[in-house]
Amino acid sequence: MLSGDAGTARRLCLEILEEAPDHVGALRVLAGLSQADGAVDVAITLLRRIQRLMPDDLAVSQELAGLLLGAKRTAEAEAQARNAVRLAPEAPTSHSLLAMALTDGHQPHAGEFHYRQALALAGPDAVTLSNLAWNLKLQGRVDEARTVYREATAFDPSILLTWLGWALTEEAGRNLEEAARLVARVRRLDPAHDIGTIEATLLARRGEWEAALVALRGAAQRPGGPGSDGLLETARVLDRLGRHDEAFAAMMEAKALTRQAGYHYAAQAAAELTTRLAGFFTASRLRLLPRPETEAAGPQPVFIVGAPRSGTTLVEQILSAHPAVAAGDELPALDQVAAMVPQMLASPLAYPEALSELWMGDQRDGLTRLRDEYLRRARRLVTIGPGNRLFTDKMPFNELHLGLTALMFPTAPVVHVLRHPLDVVLSMMAHNLTHGFNCAGDLETAARHCRRMLELVAHYRQNMLLRYLPLRYEDLVQDFEPNVRRLLGFAGLRFDRRCLRFDENRRYARTASYAQVTERLYSRSLYRYRAYMRHLEPVVPILEPVIDSLGYSV
Repeated sequence: MLSGDAGTARRLCLEILEEAPDHVGALRVLAGLSQADGAVDVAITLLRRIQRLMPDDLAVSQELAGLLLGAKRTAEAEAQARNAVRLAPEAPTSHSLLAMALTDGHQPHAGEFHYRQALALAGPDAVTLSNLAWNLKLQGRVDEARTVYREATAFDPSILLTWLGWALTEEAGRNLEEAARLVARVRRLDPAHDIGTIEATLLARRGEWEAALVALRGAAQRPGGPGSDGLLETARVLDRLGRHDEAFAAMMEAKALTRQAGYHYAAQAAAELTTRLAGFFTASRLRLLPRPETEAAGPQPVFIVGAPRSGTTLVEQILSAHPAVAAGDELPALDQVAAMVPQMLASPLAYPEALSELWMGDQRDGLTRLRDEYLRRARRLVTIGPGNRLFTDKMPFNELHLGLTALMFPTAPVVHVLRHPLDVVLSMMAHNLTHGFNCAGDLETAARHCRRMLELVAHYRQNMLLRYLPLRYEDLVQDFEPNVRRLLGFAGLRFDRRCLRFDENRRYARTASYAQVTERLYSRSLYRYRAYMRHLEPVVPILEPVIDSLGYSV
């Protein structure tokens, strides 16, 4: 590029584009220069201009997918990667990009297919194998992930991220000694590489809180700072040490970084959708709607709904310890089906208004088709074992779609896990979460969204018949066996003592609570908000109505 003279190259490109705005060569060079300068958004804009001119250009679709993945714009990256696979179904790069986008977009099962396609087309390589292993870990298939990591390191033992991913997989699988050995290997390979946060996580899992804090402080001194993950791990360690003011400060610093990265609460979209849902799901309207005429065959769902960090993972761990229940974890199927309602019912309206098509004579079987589509999508993601007649669906904030759920599955158990709202929003501040329209990026937005969901559930309950069990986390912890019996009875299950030993359930819970549910029942998280009360005072007026309605107090 003119002997490395980027400035001259940029000037010449701009001159060419002045005369010929659609000059593809100049746009390509300018996009490359923008990438080199770190101006990723500019490069994306330029590549999109090229794509409008040359919609079948494979290289542009692949480059856009890669840039959008790096910018954490996962949905856009997925669209570009899908286009790349359409254009070149035998190009391994296209499959790898789509696999990454699907995995980052919480669709690891579909992502696995495309990683395996890439490997079949190009043969095994260390990077793709490592990515596949991480994908399997996200699916909870820890033993398979371990095997693939061994294969990846045999191909190329010099890639640090492979060893680190393997270490995190062993940590998830409760093999802390092996995880520590793998982290030590990374330290030997590159003493300068920042692994302080991972070391701290392992120390914290062993209860070595002071040592974990030392490791985190060391990581924070490195160039670039600790990042949001390091800050949140620091906050959790400081909380266990009783240093609550420092812990809260670390949480807020982490959330500021999250917002700087572009994660903001979609307040208007959340408000509009919940208002429209409440407007559509009224008793007078619902009397006009049909119900599925026949029961679906095969394993049926148990919906575990509630805010993230409310205790939903604990409830799923208890239920999935029963031999009749398969753990589904956070299934995207309900949200996907809600998005498909207009298309499946051939409606010009959006969801939920598109459900009014069910009043038409030629759409009376619409709910049956929607239900079967949910089951098709959900069962594809759940490992159903012998004897499993139920599976759990534990996507946080799925109570948003409680109206659609009750229409498709009028007899399905819905377990609504409740916890003191101040404890919920405080715990949401201690973790990186994207559920609920990205509400967890700030204390106030988390509080507003939690209130919005609780008020929507109250509306559904007033207007619909629901097979609904409110289960308070505090009651479950303080009076465990009676509430486990109540939970199992509600789900139509016989009592099984294995459900009381949920910590022995060997499944890997693929949520932020994965470590806690491997411990025996503890009460240290009950009313934890009291230690942070002065920091939480700004959101008390927001949450006070739902605190009162749920029978809690401040």
